[in-house]
Amino acid sequence: MAKRTENDFELNDSGFSFNQNVINKFVHSFHDSGRGFGIKYWILMLISKEKLTGAQMIDKMYEMSFGFWKPSPGSIYTILKYLLENKFVKVNEKDNKKYYFITEKGKEYLDSSWFPWRSISGFTNGHKEVGVSDTVEMVDNLSEFLLEKYKVLSVDDKKAIKRIEERLQKILKR
Repeated sequence: MAKRTENDFELNDSGFSFNQNVINKFVHSFHDSGRGFGIKYWILMLISKEKLTGAQMIDKMYEMSFGFWKPSPGSIYTILKYLLENKFVKVNEKDNKKYYFITEKGKEYLDSSWFPWRSISGFTNGHKEVGVSDTVEMVDNLSEFLLEKYKVLSVDDKKAIKRIEERLQKILKR
């Protein structure tokens, strides 16, 4: 596991922002514990920005996880089938390739979810502004995740959490 630094988290006027390394660690460990629960949200997030083929989604997920995890075509296409059947996505064919894109129903589903990635810097879906309430909700969800994973927290993880606690205490004292 990579060592955390002071630059992993930042508190600014809009709330918390996380560097890409922290996001990727969370994505990797969430996949391990949730057996792919978050993949459908990740797909929707990716195709809310641009039309993509299944292979492009796999490549983007691999790149975003810094090579830690690469979803199998079987998992991606199974989830895409589910998303198509539920009208969260549509598909266009061009040059013998299927390009998937999000529908209004898919955007509503993504926006109404509690899914914490939707408001993490770098994962915003572009059609909803992230506010303070969204950020507080995300921090709450992430803290629940850390509580579930307390047995595997390293000394460095605990130090990073302590720094976060100190920053949050500064907010409460203002």
